[in-house]
Amino acid sequence: MHWMIKAGIQNSVALLPDPLSNQVYYAIQRRFGGLRSIAVEDKLRQGIEVAERAERNGLRVAGARVLEVGTGRRLNLPLSLWLQGADEITTVDLNPYLRPELVHEDLRQIRDERARVEALFGERLDHGRLRKLLALADDFNLDRLLDTCSIRYLSPGDAASVDLPDGSIDLHVSYEVFEHIPGPVLGAILGEGSRLLSADGLLVHYIDFSDHFSHSDPGIGPINFLQYGERAFGLLAGNRYMYMNRLRLDDFRRLYAGAGQRVLEQVAAPDPATAERLAHGKPPLAPAFAGKPPDVLATLNAWLVSRPEGSTA
Repeated sequence: MHWMIKAGIQNSVALLPDPLSNQVYYAIQRRFGGLRSIAVEDKLRQGIEVAERAERNGLRVAGARVLEVGTGRRLNLPLSLWLQGADEITTVDLNPYLRPELVHEDLRQIRDERARVEALFGERLDHGRLRKLLALADDFNLDRLLDTCSIRYLSPGDAASVDLPDGSIDLHVSYEVFEHIPGPVLGAILGEGSRLLSADGLLVHYIDFSDHFSHSDPGIGPINFLQYGERAFGLLAGNRYMYMNRLRLDDFRRLYAGAGQRVLEQVAAPDPATAERLAHGKPPLAPAFAGKPPDVLATLNAWLVSRPEGSTA
């Protein structure tokens, strides 16, 4: 679908009153969009990647207390971390998007592809926990699942002000969420992460800097949205269903520094095809982006692992 048509549909649906707006948008996603089907393995792999990043920086997921920023419509990241031994997971979302029927679909897929799931996790998998999870596939109840898997779902909830004590989590995580949050709010979320983190805890976040319209419109490149000024792009995609802050890696590094976060590991590299297009002046860049280094503009994703400055860990 052409991205401007998609943007127009999203803007129109966003104008509807709640809860009708959410219901209509969900129905469209189920019929035509990314909710038609998923490969649950890919979603579970996100939790494995988070665990690997944490372990590279000295924190084991087994026994960890986790806070996830941005639940979304499914629970696969919390479930993946629980299957790897996380002690308890709190997942927070400003919008109550979680859908029990999608969670149930994912459980059935895990059950039906059990051998592949076991191979995916390998030695990381707690087999006893997997058996408990699969027992819920045929007799599904969301509250029972949350209780069984020690998941606390807070929505509507504010990740910048979480009802948890100081030092009560070990791992603060998100996957493809930070690019959808305004910069000042992100700064507050990172600051709250510092308050919540235990002495040896970590923040582990994966950020997608690409134009998300390019995920469904192959006719545009991954930084197509950088040619628009703030006002123009706000009119095109300022709605709650496709808001993108368009912050680049250097902007995130400044946010982290401003929140007192020391980056321990950064995994990011410019995309060669995007770098080449930039070298030929494509796309033409809005003034806010024209002065940024080409390698920053061509970087499409990053892992950032951090902890508060002054931490003794």
